[in-house]
Amino acid sequence: MVDEELSVKAAQCIMSGDYMGAMENFEAIIDAHGDSPVGYHGWAEAALFEIQANGNFDEKGNERINEGQVAAYFQKAAKMDPESTEYQAALANALIEFDRIPKAIRELKKLKELGDSSDDFDVTADLFQAAKMLIDNIDFKTNFDRSEAFAKQFIPVAVEFAFLGMGFSSTEEAVEYLALE
Repeated sequence: MVDEELSVKAAQCIMSGDYMGAMENFEAIIDAHGDSPVGYHGWAEAALFEIQANGNFDEKGNERINEGQVAAYFQKAAKMDPESTEYQAALANALIEFDRIPKAIRELKKLKELGDSSDDFDVTADLFQAAKMLIDNIDFKTNFDRSEAFAKQFIPVAVEFAFLGMGFSSTEEAVEYLALE
């Protein structure tokens, strides 16, 4: 059982915007409960919030927080609890954030498979959010030139995830609705 007091302290740090403090609390959870995904996921999530809020480069241009470690901790949490859609979605979103699109797409496919495996798992919102993040990343990377090879390669995948995120069972089903007048 993960130390509830440390979890509460970490959550309070996140709520107050002290992401580095949250990371310290999650490190303590990892040290005490290394067999639980909670510390790894929490640390990675707090680190990602810190990066998003304050950037990831210091005045000398050095990375403040190792993005590889953030992704590795998200991945570790997802592997420790392979039925957690939250952990799987967080991993995929972090990979999109870190511009690791091909790996993110593989993880999103795993998330879709997890959603397909049980009626208990609704991943539609996660897939839709990921599709939006993919499109934003593609547009930024290509300077909104969707004729570039990178865009042509990944926009169809993003559109597929968007359709799945809207509750269609496949792109073919969505296209059928688009063809109706």
